Parts: sequence; C-alpha cells; structure tokens
Amino acid sequence: MLDRSQELERIALIEALNVMDPALGRSLDPVTELAAFTFGTPIALISIVDADSQWLISRVGLALQRTDRHHSICSCAIQSPGILQIEDLREDPRFSDNPLVTGPESMRFYAGAPLVTRNGIALGTLCLMDRAPRVLSDTEQRQLQTLARIVVNQMELKMSLGRRDPVSGLPNRQQFQADLSLLSHADGARHYTGVLLDVFDLQSANDAGQALGMKPVESLLRQASLRVQEMLQDQAQVYHVAATRFAFIVRDHSREQIEALMGRLRERMRRPLMVGSIPMSPQFHAGLCDFQATAEETGDLVRKCLVAMHHALQTDACLCWYSADRDAHLRRRYRLASDAARGLAQDQFSLVYQPRYDLATGQPVSAEALLRWTHPLLGPVSPGEFIPVLECTALMHTLSQWVIEHAFEQAARWQRLLPGFALSLNLSPRDFDNEQLWTGMANRLHIHGLVPSQIEVEITEGQWLHGHPAALPQLRAMAAAGVRIAIDDFGSGYSNFGYLSEVPISHIKVDQSLVTGLARSRTARLKVEAILRLAQQLGYRTVAEGVEHDSELSLLRLWGCDEAQGYHLARPMSADAVTQLVLACRAGPLADAEHE
Repeated sequence: MLDRSQELERIALIEALNVMDPALGRSLDPVTELAAFTFGTPIALISIVDADSQWLISRVGLALQRTDRHHSICSCAIQSPGILQIEDLREDPRFSDNPLVTGPESMRFYAGAPLVTRNGIALGTLCLMDRAPRVLSDTEQRQLQTLARIVVNQMELKMSLGRRDPVSGLPNRQQFQADLSLLSHADGARHYTGVLLDVFDLQSANDAGQALGMKPVESLLRQASLRVQEMLQDQAQVYHVAATRFAFIVRDHSREQIEALMGRLRERMRRPLMVGSIPMSPQFHAGLCDFQATAEETGDLVRKCLVAMHHALQTDACLCWYSADRDAHLRRRYRLASDAARGLAQDQFSLVYQPRYDLATGQPVSAEALLRWTHPLLGPVSPGEFIPVLECTALMHTLSQWVIEHAFEQAARWQRLLPGFALSLNLSPRDFDNEQLWTGMANRLHIHGLVPSQIEVEITEGQWLHGHPAALPQLRAMAAAGVRIAIDDFGSGYSNFGYLSEVPISHIKVDQSLVTGLARSRTARLKVEAILRLAQQLGYRTVAEGVEHDSELSLLRLWGCDEAQGYHLARPMSADAVTQLVLACRAGPLADAEHE
C-alpha cells in the first residue's frame, strides 16, 4: 500500500504528464489494438488510476470510460512489483463481487502490467481481460511488460514535446515548473535552494546575433549550458529557462556550501567563450532562494529567484539571496502602478503649491504645482516614490494631463486675484513621447484665458532629451510662444552647460542637495557659487531649491541668485493659502501693522 506522500506524488505526476488528454489516448490506440491481437483477448485497456477513479484512456472491446477506484482491479495492479495476473476473478475474494465480474461483462481473466515511469511511479496499467479463465506464459508476460514500457515511453515523449529548449536541448521553463510541482508532493520537510543564473547580457547577445547571425550565438549558449552541466554533474538537473538564463535546485546544502559551489561555477563560467573568431566573456549573476517543498513555496520560487537575480544584475553582484524586504518594496511599486488609475478616478490625487520668492524684492512671484497622492490604505504616498513608478506605465500621460488641467484652472483664478503671479509645473520625459503635448497645452491655455508667459515648465536635466526626438521641437515651440523653460534639479547628476545650448532654457534651478546645508560645506559653496556665476554670465535666471536656513539665503543673495524656494521661506500649501500669502506680502508691512 502506498503511503500518503507517495500517493500525492503519483497524482501530481498524472497531472504533470497530462495523460487525460484525449489526443494521448488516440495515439495509444494502436498499442492497445496490438495487445489485444497479440494475446488473443477480447479486451485490452490502458487505464490511469487517479485519486478517486480509474480512467480507460485507450480501450478495445469495452465501452466503459471510467470506473470508481474502489471497483478498480488496476488499483491493485499498480502496487504490484510486476504483472498482476488473476486466472479466474470469480475465485479471487478481492474481485469476486466486482461489477465487471458479476455484471453483464462477466470477466474472468485479468493480467495488468503497471505503467511505471523512469522515476519509479506507477500511473496505471496496460491490462488484458477475458471472459474465460487463462494464464499467460513467461514469454507472454515479458511481451506485455514490453508493451507497457512502450506506453510509458509514449506518454513521456508526449510530455517532453514543448518541454525542451531547442538550442541547448535542456529541459525548459515549463518542465522546470512541472518538476517543481512534483517536488511539492514530496517530503515537505527537506531543505532546498533554487538558483536562477544569467550568463550573458541579452543586449550583447542580440548585438552578436545581428553582426554574426544566430548560429554562432546559439553555439555560445550551448557552450555555456555544457559548462553549467559539467560543473553540477550529478548534483542537480539544469534547466534552460530563458534565452541566457539557467535554473537548478540543490538539496540539503547550507548557505556556505551553496556560495562555495557558486564561486566554483562562476570561476568556470567566466572563462572566455568563442563566438566565431571572437572571444566573449560570459557574465555571472545569480539569484538564490531557500525553500521547502510545499505547493505554496514551489509555486512562487521562480518569481522569488527572479527578484534576487535582478538585484544581482542591478548591483553587479555575483549572487544575491532573496530578500523579503526587497520583494515587499517591488510589490508595493506594482500596487501603486495598478491602483493609480482608480486613484485618479476617485479623486485621491491633489495639487499643493510651493511659493517661490524673488530675492531682490522679497516678494513671492510664482508657485510650483506639486502632485500629492493619498492612498486609501497606504496613506500619503511621496511623489518621489510614485512618480518613478508611474513613469514606467501608460498612465503617466493621463496623470500629466490631469495636472496640467487642474494647474491651469488655478493659474487662471490667480490671474484674476494676483495679476502677474506665475505658475510652474513639472513635466516628465515620458510626457514628451506625446507629439501633441504642446498643442494640447496651448489649447488649454487659450480655454482658460492664460498667456504662455504666465506658465513655467520644469524639466529634469540629463541625457533623456537625446532619447526623445519630439522633446526639443516641442520645448522650442513652447519657448517661442512665451512659456518659460526651467531646468530642475541642476547639479544633482548629469550637469553639463554644453547641452543647455540646445534647449531654450530661461531658468536654472540649483538642486536642493547642494543648497541645503550650504553654509556648512565648503565644497557645496564652491559648486553653487560657480553654477550661479556661470549661469548668470550665460543669461539664465537662477533659482535655489531647498533653502532651509537664513544663512543659506544670505549666501545666495550675496552671490546674486535671483529666486529661491524652500521650507525656510514657505512650505507647500493649498491654493487658497498661497493666495492669502501673496496678498499679505503685496500689501506690505503697513497693512500688517494695521491688522495688529
């Protein structure tokens, strides 16, 4: 009698092999017919025994397709080490009351050869039945066993179709997942480690394919797969799960043993491989994840290994272990991306405004529109978190249009209450993928009765402009119409005055990472003073971001900085609060004194 874990593994293999597929039964019909003819029996069957039933997937001489496992003779045969042969079923107390014996079929003889896979699991039988008692000779029993092996080979061959990588010949991702499913029915207490290995930069492989053709690249991948197999030998089955990626599982290894194995594998894999006459150096980035053989953990293993492997790729590390914290961060990003459309429809987004001051007059002259998101479950989400996420989605365009519309509505109200007060808004590089961006903005300006000079567009500095061919023409069209163009976060990364000549910029905003703490850092002071002086000489108006102390403000005034914004001057606030602030500042100290 099979124990529970063995029976679960057997049922899982039946599912993995997809032996209930009618196409498989039809392909096995010739074997069934051959068995009936060879042994001269009126009935020959190929049966699969699952948890509750016996399924006759191929049959000769019997119309029955299914029986309860309780009445199945084959359920006894699959537990037999060899052929189960019963000369007369009526004389066997186990089967004398079986419906096939007592019913209209009146079966007397049975011989069943278990269908045993290469890993020793019996799925069902190839069986013979007759209405008269009989006995198979030793030769006939061997022939029946041979036919049973043919049936199993046919099943496994059908399963392997689509389960092998055509380049390396290794089992592929589908087979890896199927084998993980089988593993989940084994001993769940065993300790396993899954490994996902990336051996080549995909872009480099694509470049080589374009230059040399695919045959040399396929040869490269075959060489890499052989190296992995040679290193692991009998330790693990290797799977080719993506173009340049392999996977394997090791059992009962400590982390130290695993890392030592990966070190040896890396040393072997990093040796140059020849592509045509060109030696290429494979890369080596691995993601590792410990797991136990439960359905929940095996079902999620590939994803977790992928999380770890991408961390290794991003940090250029040899290997990275799966991190639940990193996983949670990635899942949060995905949740933000998936919830943003609903958030926009449910008014979870809003705008606040941070005033910007002219340092010569001390008056607030404009306000920057800043997007906020209050998630119903996650609470307030920082723009620094959700903007980079949404920039990778198609929703960014819709969100930017929402910001433009609401910001322009507010700018129009301010023009009635605060003549000359300007509004600035941020545009993402992704916004410039829309070739109608400026056309749409110009239309909204007209509808709201705004002149372009009342609007400032802030863009981040960087090489992205060269990757967006539509960006420069649209920026030039905006500037020609009178819109002010500002480079935001200048000095935080790719800071190059040379490329600014390509862009019609009027303002440079010095990044807050340089401004905050300016009075305490000699290096920051040298950088900011140099940026301000050169920007002024080139004719740009300068703005300092992130001013938090009066000492910083004093230095900026000393160096001739034109404008500033930051918590020391004013925090982000509602549109109404901005209105009150500007009115109070424009009224001057006399009005303040009258109110006292």
